Amino acid sequence: MTTTTRPDLSDVPGGHIHFMGIGGVSMAALARWCHAEGFVVSGCDQVGGAALDDLDALGIATSTGHDARHAASADVLVHSMAVPFDHPELAAARAAGVRVMRRIALLGELFARRQAVAVTGTHGKSTTTAMVATMLLALDADTSVQLGASLPSIGGSMRYGRGPWLAAEVDESDPGFADLAARVAVITNLDDDHVAGEYDERRNYHASVEDLRDAARRFALASERLVYCHDWPGLPELVAGHPAARSYGVDAGADYRIDDVRLAAAGSTFTLTGPGLTSCAVTLAVPGKHNVLNAAAAVAAVHAAGLDPRPALPALAAFHGVGRRWQSYGELNGALVIDDYAHHPTEVAATLQAARATGRRVRAVLQPHRWVRTARQWPALAAAAALADEVLVLAVYGAGERPIAGVSPELIAERIRSLGVSARVFDLAEVEGYLAETAAPGDLLITLGAGDVWRVAAALGARAAAKAGAGSESLPGAHATPGA
Repeated sequence: MTTTTRPDLSDVPGGHIHFMGIGGVSMAALARWCHAEGFVVSGCDQVGGAALDDLDALGIATSTGHDARHAASADVLVHSMAVPFDHPELAAARAAGVRVMRRIALLGELFARRQAVAVTGTHGKSTTTAMVATMLLALDADTSVQLGASLPSIGGSMRYGRGPWLAAEVDESDPGFADLAARVAVITNLDDDHVAGEYDERRNYHASVEDLRDAARRFALASERLVYCHDWPGLPELVAGHPAARSYGVDAGADYRIDDVRLAAAGSTFTLTGPGLTSCAVTLAVPGKHNVLNAAAAVAAVHAAGLDPRPALPALAAFHGVGRRWQSYGELNGALVIDDYAHHPTEVAATLQAARATGRRVRAVLQPHRWVRTARQWPALAAAAALADEVLVLAVYGAGERPIAGVSPELIAERIRSLGVSARVFDLAEVEGYLAETAAPGDLLITLGAGDVWRVAAALGARAAAKAGAGSESLPGAHATPGA
């Protein structure tokens, strides 16, 4: 079942677009873009707060809560995946003749108006898109950006530009991404995630891994040019047949070959050599092998777009990440405080490997995200978390999903302990106090998850700033609904 209609908005210039779920990072970014494009924009969200306040300040009328009357005057209603297909507000909009489309379809409208360098993949897409945006902005200051995270250099998750380029993050969890057509498509990887199977109640995930792979192949083949990770198992075969595909990676068969990698606690260096690009020296200020791959994807994508990436390398070297990706909150009692969005086992493992590279004692706060994902992946999540020296497991952040019997933080903690690592179950309200009391020089305190676990790192950072007499730390830059 789908509610996506033709995404062309050319017949409603200056018309009224209403967003359901406008507080989410990606939805807010699209709403801002439409507002800048001259549309009348309104929106609603179940959760109020700073995200809606920021939009109100721009002249975008927002409401807390959903109501069937909201879309009565709209020409188009855009909804996020979090909104059930049978929601009364959607039903009322259809009955009133309002055009209803999913967020991903509206993103396709942006692709029709700009030359899109579009990044998708299970892991690393926000950071890779932000790297692409950073490089494109260095080459063309009027580049547009659409992100699912906050990029400090643009002051949020969106930048409206009138230049030809658009750096866009594409959410592969929405099956509709298969219908997008980009100037340059980038696929960082493809893992078993956003696949619901027997647990799905909202019918807005992929039905199987095969369906996810088919959607990714359609997205790849619809693009004019394609950049993908050669190192990721199965990707070369998945995209076979694209006439203008280029791969990147450390494997000898990659078109853009990564060499001379030097990893350090605060960043890395490497060289990238590809068709028409000889020994391109890349320096990064973000740590981890995964960020080497992200940066290689970004450089290759800019080059595939027909641009010379080398003048943009200084901007890439100054890139310090996006909100909730290895975000530092300072030091408390000599312990480094970090927050990271990692929630899939592959992401948790990569982030904890980067943490271990610092040489500190790694103490992780793990918040499992979504019941469906946790039910499918809890053994792998426990194994990844066991890379830490100590793991504090919080309750599952459901993100609107119903609990699944037998899935619990105790289950995960018990598996971690069986792997020889200290693990305990904590309440969110208690974990900050425990860490504040036990933080010691040489520790790395890291919060992991896509929900509201970042509040723990923010609170620890506030304690650190207060001790230093500097006032409290700011919260993550993107004022958006956590876990949206």
